[in-house]
Amino acid sequence: MEEKRIVSINMFGGFSVSCEGMPVALDYANTTKMMQLLISVLAAGREGIPRKELISRLYGNDELEDPTVTLRVNAHRLRKYLKTTECFGDADCIKIKTGSYFWDREELPVVLDTEVFLETAGLALRETDEDKKITQLIHACHIYQGEFLPELAGEEWVAVSGMDYQKLYFDCLREAEELLKSRGRYEELLELGAQACRIYPYEEFYLIQIDCLMVLGRFKEAMDVYENATSFYFEELGLTPSEEMMERFHAMSDKVQFRAAVMTDIKEGLQEEKEKYGAYFCTYPGFTDCYHIVCRMLERNGQAAFLMLCTMVDREGQPLTDENKLEKYMEKLKQAIGSSLRKGDFYTRYGSNQYLILLIGLQQEDSAIIQNRIDSRFLSFGLKARAAIEYKVQPASEEDRPGEELAFRQAGALWS
Repeated sequence: MEEKRIVSINMFGGFSVSCEGMPVALDYANTTKMMQLLISVLAAGREGIPRKELISRLYGNDELEDPTVTLRVNAHRLRKYLKTTECFGDADCIKIKTGSYFWDREELPVVLDTEVFLETAGLALRETDEDKKITQLIHACHIYQGEFLPELAGEEWVAVSGMDYQKLYFDCLREAEELLKSRGRYEELLELGAQACRIYPYEEFYLIQIDCLMVLGRFKEAMDVYENATSFYFEELGLTPSEEMMERFHAMSDKVQFRAAVMTDIKEGLQEEKEKYGAYFCTYPGFTDCYHIVCRMLERNGQAAFLMLCTMVDREGQPLTDENKLEKYMEKLKQAIGSSLRKGDFYTRYGSNQYLILLIGLQQEDSAIIQNRIDSRFLSFGLKARAAIEYKVQPASEEDRPGEELAFRQAGALWS
């Protein structure tokens, strides 16, 4: 008797099919009705999915004369297509029984990562032996390779199921974190934290990695994770580091040590990696250090310094929020600022639509010249932008009272 092949179905991180360990290329996008029918039948498991629910899921928003006939036609097309693939062959896998569509596992066995995850996670959370529990929790976390069917995230049934899978994954991860910490198994916890962060770049998962690396004495790597986290939150979300994150930063700063045999080695390690041209771009934590140093220097040399906030705004002067346009404009604005200022000036991304600049050794009237220079450089990129740059300027000061706003320029000069 010929041994039946087993088909593996993955739905975490995207829908994919493999047979005997080899990926199977499908000719249709996962968002087509035919592929959504296949995915729905497979995701329904052994119980199958009622015809009425399947029609509502696939054609609920479509104006069809007879959706039942449309479903029948799509099912026929799907069966015919599956038989043309080497993986599924002549097997007639999609059956209808008592009004429900289901995958005939006797005809062609399938292994779904969602089912394996549910079974493994359930066993892990119920296990009382800690050694077995840790092994099962780690296995469950590794099965979860991303959000459930992200290509269909807009579908209600996918969103509801995705939230349930996500919660179960978080439950397993947090129990694994607690147990691995109690056993001092930080290398394994570090791997779980890194995987979680790739899927969900949440602060708690960055903190898991930082804490593990600090315990392992790998402070330079911990600092790299911190810089990646703060850069992501500033540039993508416009958020400043939390108190917990800043606590880790100070703890790491005290531990990071560099060894050099001679002074020239130290100097070489301090050199900028990129060519020194225009203003210096740095992360927000680096910018705050620069700001504190400059303010201390100003007390001694009597020079003036100013903070300039550049905001991308729309036609009504409101902060620009169109993500498709915003990232392109912000990258060009970064180039415009960097090339319009001197090497001794600093700037950083302050939010999703803002840059913050520290101008040193200028007078109040110089701010208008700088604004014109940035505007001209920005326009030279030929974006034909339906957006403009709004400027606000205040004197740099570390005094308790807020600085008087010296300059404010309404948007309008950049309209195409």
